[in-house]
Amino acid sequence: MSSPQRTGLVESSDLSVALAAPADLVEAETVMREVLRTDLGGYRAQWHRDLDHLEAAYLRRPGCALVVARDEGGIVGTAAVKPCLLATPPNPDWLAREYNQPGVCQLVRVWVAAGARRRGVGRALAERAVGWSVGPGGYRRVYLHTDASVPGAEAFWRSLPTREVHDDRPDPFHTVHFEIDVDALLRVPGC
Repeated sequence: MSSPQRTGLVESSDLSVALAAPADLVEAETVMREVLRTDLGGYRAQWHRDLDHLEAAYLRRPGCALVVARDEGGIVGTAAVKPCLLATPPNPDWLAREYNQPGVCQLVRVWVAAGARRRGVGRALAERAVGWSVGPGGYRRVYLHTDASVPGAEAFWRSLPTREVHDDRPDPFHTVHFEIDVDALLRVPGC
């Protein structure tokens, strides 16, 4: 795969991963809402309002980006980057103090359509989003959290070079918080 810092595009025989353009947003939103509906319990305005205005949230806002994965059938996955602004509650105060800093971004909306899973799409999205984060995005650290009750979610993040920073379980959302080892992720072949 190509290095995201050099080309801005990750390609394989049937998959490309790149920053989203305005023309990608309708299709990206469709994939995001389907994953949200089928895997994550549906839309909740307090957490998912960015889906209502993807262009404003990720294409026009400094420090933000939306990445899409496309195969021969169209967009099959997304990942987004935004400044880390953890709310307390539900997050612990100490976690917000650690990650709500200018050099830290949050990786969000790493969602892959059901038919495209187990093909490396999530890894390619994470690599491209992290590459943008520490390149053009100007961030030094990448934080994320996941709902460990979603089949495969926790195992996926643990398969990447991440460090668990907090396990909130048994909170209502089965939240596990991670920091990505940026240097390790961007040098691992095949990520």
